[in-house]
Amino acid sequence: MVIVISRPVSFPLNFLAFVAGCLLQTAAPAFAQGITLTLDAIEHPAFTARQIGLRLADLSGGSAELDIGQLTLAGREFKHVRLRCGELRMTSAILDCRHGALHARDGAALPLEFTYRTASRQLDLSFKDADMAVVSTLLPELAAYRPGGRFDAHVKASADSLELALQLHQFAFASADGKLAGDKIEASLTASAKRYDASWGWQTSMTWPESKSGEFYWAPLYRAGGARLAATGQFTPEAVTVNEATLMLDGIGSASGSLQWRRDTGSLNAATIETGSLDLAVAVPQLVQPFLDLRAGPKLSASGTGRVAAAWDAVGMRQLDLAFDGATLEAGTAFALQGINARIPWRREQATQAEFRATGGHFSRLALGAVDLPLAMHGLEFSLPHAEIPLLDGKLLFEDFHAAHVGDAWQWRLAGALHPISMPLLTAALGLPRMTGLLSASIPKISYANATLTLDGALVISAFDGYFSASGLQVIDPFGRLPRVRADIEARHLDLGMLTETFSFGDIRGYIDGDIQGLEMSGMRPLSFNASIRSSPGDYKKRISQRAVQNISSLGGAGAGAAIQRSFLRFFDTFGYDRLGLSCRLVNGICEMGGIEAAPQGYVIVKGGGIPALNVIGYNRRVNWNELVTRLQDVIAGNSKIEIR
Repeated sequence: MVIVISRPVSFPLNFLAFVAGCLLQTAAPAFAQGITLTLDAIEHPAFTARQIGLRLADLSGGSAELDIGQLTLAGREFKHVRLRCGELRMTSAILDCRHGALHARDGAALPLEFTYRTASRQLDLSFKDADMAVVSTLLPELAAYRPGGRFDAHVKASADSLELALQLHQFAFASADGKLAGDKIEASLTASAKRYDASWGWQTSMTWPESKSGEFYWAPLYRAGGARLAATGQFTPEAVTVNEATLMLDGIGSASGSLQWRRDTGSLNAATIETGSLDLAVAVPQLVQPFLDLRAGPKLSASGTGRVAAAWDAVGMRQLDLAFDGATLEAGTAFALQGINARIPWRREQATQAEFRATGGHFSRLALGAVDLPLAMHGLEFSLPHAEIPLLDGKLLFEDFHAAHVGDAWQWRLAGALHPISMPLLTAALGLPRMTGLLSASIPKISYANATLTLDGALVISAFDGYFSASGLQVIDPFGRLPRVRADIEARHLDLGMLTETFSFGDIRGYIDGDIQGLEMSGMRPLSFNASIRSSPGDYKKRISQRAVQNISSLGGAGAGAAIQRSFLRFFDTFGYDRLGLSCRLVNGICEMGGIEAAPQGYVIVKGGGIPALNVIGYNRRVNWNELVTRLQDVIAGNSKIEIR
């Protein structure tokens, strides 16, 4: 028997009763022949179906097949939907499908069962041990994520309510760009929603146990189970609202928040997040380090506890609160702070004051004392009038720090000084040869803008009974992988006795001045400069040891070393000199060498004076820079050899 309804049918409460009544009025012998019902369309508040064909083997409870050419459900459109029920029972009060399957285009099927009650317009739908891969054939937009695994689901829906219970088994997926992926996930999800006039109120919860429950990657974050989520909110045609959401991450801590998202504009209206006490030993490597790795940042480790609270509006972040209690933060061996206690209340449109204290730490191998940084904040402007950081037996002073975000970049400036530090303590801490005296520095205004660090004035460092001064200092891209440095450097009245004793060069008594003009470096490699050292003016004792002469000879002047070996001069430990000097102009990796004056076939490095006296002559005018550095390293290591000609 065939029944054809060729006009759209509104789906009232008694529609199934109408269909069942029509069928029951048909002669009994017709049931044995099977029944086919064809409808142009069915319209319901929850869905619309067109080009419908229903085939019943037996009205009393046989198999049935339903073909829908076009189904619109929850704003989504599906074509060529085919549903088969191994056993269908239909009365005026109920439509019951057992041992059913929803078939995809490629023939794969999702096993299901459902019951529809006409009086309450309630649908109970269940999927048992269903294949996730089949879902992607029914929902083409999921195909790009290549879902796998299986699931169980139960849905209870009516015109005014919805309940969902979902259990994932060995769930796997991956986005085409590799930024979102999961594997072997075992998790459960429950959700419910209820209509209130023009809005829906909803709540949901998710449990993802830790033990052998799969892994999840959302670039750059990775998680292997141990999470629970609960949330409530509303849904309207204009917006999605999360009134309250709580996330628990095992081993780290908890966070709660809220959200208002405009569906009509696709933009954020408001959001908040607030954590409980977080274990920094777990939170930093799992939640912070992945973002640093994207920028080739330092490897961080931490301990102690911390808390974070933040709020956003349609403009952006409007407040951020950070708190640390008894925390330790380490960046490998480069930097560390211990005993951190901090309260940092930032507001976009208000002036606030941060409190940051640490009991100590280290910078490279240098010990730092207690730190107190009272940072003033007003939106994206930060200032610190004065701060002192103990460093070994001295201290590092910062003054007039100011930073601001201008346009799309940061600009900042500061000044400071290094109060005297014992050179023996400093060199011992750095693992350098022992030096005597004190080290101090005056730091003029330093500013940062347009990815360039600029020194306004001269950086002066006192050392070796004299001083070094750097002017015109610029560091381009200082936080990049290969920062470029430009500067002019001068050194005045450096004690040669301290220098040569420090670097095991032999013994030279006297003082030297030096200049490095047009220094340009990329990373730690010099590209070009014009450098020279020479005896300081004045009347002072000038003596040079035989070992120092030999080391100088190994750099560029073989003549003096050969003369010592061949003559009675080898019986003297030291010699007098009148002047000494050496220069290098670096161009394209080649050092063009010179001395204090010209000499036949070379240049004078040391001009003799007193008794006994000798000259050191250099003959190599052009020396590869890398070779010269190797010679200096050999001299310091005591491995230099005299070249005899």
